[in-house]
Amino acid sequence: MSEQIAAQHLSLHHLTRLNATPVELVDAAADGGFDMCGVRIVPVDKGERVFDLVGDSQLRRRFARRLHERGVRLLDVEAVWIRPETEVKSLVPALRTAAELGAQYVLTVGYDENRTRLVDTLGQFADRAAEYGLTVPIEFITYSAITGLADAVDVTRAVGRGNLAVLIDFLQFFRAGAEWDVLAGIPTSALPYAQISDGPAAAPPTVDALRREARSARMVPGTGELDLERLIAALPPGIPLSVEAPTVELAEQPLGAAARILGEATRKVLAASAANARS
Repeated sequence: MSEQIAAQHLSLHHLTRLNATPVELVDAAADGGFDMCGVRIVPVDKGERVFDLVGDSQLRRRFARRLHERGVRLLDVEAVWIRPETEVKSLVPALRTAAELGAQYVLTVGYDENRTRLVDTLGQFADRAAEYGLTVPIEFITYSAITGLADAVDVTRAVGRGNLAVLIDFLQFFRAGAEWDVLAGIPTSALPYAQISDGPAAAPPTVDALRREARSARMVPGTGELDLERLIAALPPGIPLSVEAPTVELAEQPLGAAARILGEATRKVLAASAANARS
């Protein structure tokens, strides 16, 4: 495998095994050959349980110590869903925690159908994130209020903050219609990293099925039918890839073993993409 592939930053996304503790996540990332990980510190759904890295200083210290011990960096924290009722001031402790732990990005999703209010709230949130040196990537999701890549670009332009970016989730990119022309027009600086997984070519037929696939039935990179290599080639070269792959086939595996499988599979996809680019 080429030096370029070996040096590619790979991050283990928490959704791959959401019930893993932050410390278990770090260990699995290191065991799987990942040099980064991402951690969920803000509930996506009301009542969702998250490990309280924001409020539990002991857990936060253990997590930070384990990151250092295993040589794993924190790529991002997630996921802030901007809803109609979102109060930005309530998210400041999470931003402070993200910065304290060394994260670069706070992954954000728009879930407010009132576009004027969504743009305003995102602006407020980006301003507060900037105070902590954090970038706010906007992820488009087919079942959110920002459903596709062009829509995400429009929202970031409307918000007009320098610390906003666009986050491409490979599965969501294809499920939203694979807007290659839009992707080609985005500045590389606005695409700091991406999330990779695989899936069947055909999209699930309902919103509930799309949500279920995204949250629990993705596929190991390279084992599905999505054109991962083309998308890798269309992204800025060498950006970190966060492996977000909650899969049925790996659900019963110990997380460390699952991480090794995911890391090896992702590096094979990267190697194939690089080989095709050279040919």
